[in-house]
Amino acid sequence: MATLRKHYNSWQALIRISGQPNLAKSFKSRTDAKRWSEKVESRIRREEAGVGRIVYPTFAEVAERYMFHVTPTKRCARDEGYTIKSLMRESWSLYPLNKITANVIGGYRDRQLKSVSGTTVCRRLDVVSTIFTQCKKEWGYRVDNPVLTIRRPKKAQPRDRRFTDEELNTLITSNHCTEKMRYIIRIALATAMRQGEVIRILPEHLKGNTLFIPVAKTKPRTIPLTKDALELIKSAPLPFNLTGDYVSKQFTKLCKKHKIKDAHFHDIRKNSLTDFMLVRKLSVPETMMIAGHEDPRMLLKIYNNLEAHHVAEKLNK
Repeated sequence: MATLRKHYNSWQALIRISGQPNLAKSFKSRTDAKRWSEKVESRIRREEAGVGRIVYPTFAEVAERYMFHVTPTKRCARDEGYTIKSLMRESWSLYPLNKITANVIGGYRDRQLKSVSGTTVCRRLDVVSTIFTQCKKEWGYRVDNPVLTIRRPKKAQPRDRRFTDEELNTLITSNHCTEKMRYIIRIALATAMRQGEVIRILPEHLKGNTLFIPVAKTKPRTIPLTKDALELIKSAPLPFNLTGDYVSKQFTKLCKKHKIKDAHFHDIRKNSLTDFMLVRKLSVPETMMIAGHEDPRMLLKIYNNLEAHHVAEKLNK
């Protein structure tokens, strides 16, 4: 049964039915609120009774189907799988697809923002949106994507952490750093490669003074190498035969051991790309070739630690 109540200067109709998301709408008059609530409640009851109803699976059911059939085809399968499992623990995941409205997803967004960053919430909303798109385009369910009609939270500012020469030297020369980890860190510094790209290097990927990267974030690419980087890769104990999780954990332990705070392995890439631009004076297109970026805004916004005094120094030479 619907509840009608005075809400500020309007009449609000509230509909609460077990197994369905709560619905609410405000009207200027009590009559309009009652008429709307009766119409909506009648429609829901008819659907529950099977009158003219299209049977929709729950979000949890399609999420599980997506996780087993679509997620494994992606390079980010592991992380996406974790996200989907967390979504399936939400109470609204038991709602039928057609009952998951923008109001439901908006509530989920607001609750998540109390414990995680806006960037993390956006990534989780991306997964919800992708599942709805799959349901509509590939699986034939006529549902609207609720993520497209809600306000996205603001993403956190890009990290601007840059290692000092002392910190890098400490990490590389540490007695707690294994031989393979030492090579991985040094190669990352010399080439600006991502962690996953470094640990997959094979001797046959070297072609003259270039290195072929068959598995990258977007598409395969070939990067130029300095003489030091070339010699470093030739002398490395390839293949490394290490997982990304292992390298990340070992790097975190090293930083903790030497009290190097707020440091991620990916920050090494920032150091390297910035040095290519500021020290080696490479242009943006040349640095993009090394980084594998297709949009210069990514390079300039996130990786380039160029500061005003750098430009001032160049102007006054």
